[in-house]
Amino acid sequence: MKTALSVGIAIFAASLAVMALSVLVVAGATGAANAQTCSGGLESIGDGQSGAGTAGDPVRFDGSTQPIDGQAIVPVNPQGPQSHSAWNDEQVRNASTITNIARTRSLSPRAAVIAVATAMQESGLNNLTHGDLDSVGLFQQRPSQGWGTVGQLTDPVYATDRFYDALIKVADWQTMPLAQAAQTVQQSDVPNAYAKWEQDAGALVAKTWGLHAVTSVSTGCDSDGSHDPAAHFTTTNPRTPVQAIAAARKAAGSTGWYRRCDNFVAQAYGWGSSGSVSANAHWNRLVDAGLAHPGDNAPPPGALLFYDTGESAGHVALYLGDDMVASNDIVSDGTIGIVHRKDLTDGTWRLRYRGWAEPSFPDAGGTSVI
Repeated sequence: MKTALSVGIAIFAASLAVMALSVLVVAGATGAANAQTCSGGLESIGDGQSGAGTAGDPVRFDGSTQPIDGQAIVPVNPQGPQSHSAWNDEQVRNASTITNIARTRSLSPRAAVIAVATAMQESGLNNLTHGDLDSVGLFQQRPSQGWGTVGQLTDPVYATDRFYDALIKVADWQTMPLAQAAQTVQQSDVPNAYAKWEQDAGALVAKTWGLHAVTSVSTGCDSDGSHDPAAHFTTTNPRTPVQAIAAARKAAGSTGWYRRCDNFVAQAYGWGSSGSVSANAHWNRLVDAGLAHPGDNAPPPGALLFYDTGESAGHVALYLGDDMVASNDIVSDGTIGIVHRKDLTDGTWRLRYRGWAEPSFPDAGGTSVI
């Protein structure tokens, strides 16, 4: 990073509703909003300063209506190819620090996504004591440019506060592309490099913000299944993706699967148990392993699709291709159904799509009964 604070050029103005930080939810979970999401990709919600916008419809799942209070939407709008990495415990802790400081300052998840993505590019989320010229710390801020002393800038809390101090002075930072907002603060020699970390940053911010945090307002609606990408999974299971899809289709109509979504997808892949206590726990493990693709709306057949339900357990379904999934509890409680992806995100259920992940099952064991 070469220079200190500067003010960015706004690319467009936004006038969106503001609400208290305690209620950060998807704005307008309606058919119209869903159509806009489908055509426009992942959307940045709210003004980013004091909240995420007006409340959408309550989430209905597992036979009950879930409250929307306390849900946090992490608005991400990735531009260009995304990079993914397996973040270690120390790096995740640094991302959590950056995220929690945004919360204590009453900033929105968008601020945290920008900051975490910046730190990913500048330092790999490591609190470095070295860098280009006299750059140090998570954000590679330079003492010679007035950011603070070396001791201050290698304190993650101080360094993060200084980043946010600069960010909120950038006009319309809440709605501009992430790379532009970050570059206006950082003045890097590679101004577009921040963009590729937006999805990973969204995933780590979502983990810290709360159990109901999701990484986008994507509904997971149809993406024209005829263009499904080929599966290039790095994971090994008792069954291949083709075999898992066949097993899931064969299980359609079977009962006894109430609230057993993670077990069902594991059984489809040949395991007796998934190795995780819930779909949300499974998602977090795959995020940590670099096997998750937050907000990506073009999964390959055989991928695991994860959803926020408004509860700590979450939901996961098996993607069959052509915009169809195998899922329990959608057709009726406890029954496996073959349904369109829209049946999970529109209509009754209103599940909020988190993204897809490779079919990896850490600590899975046993043998499938389907």
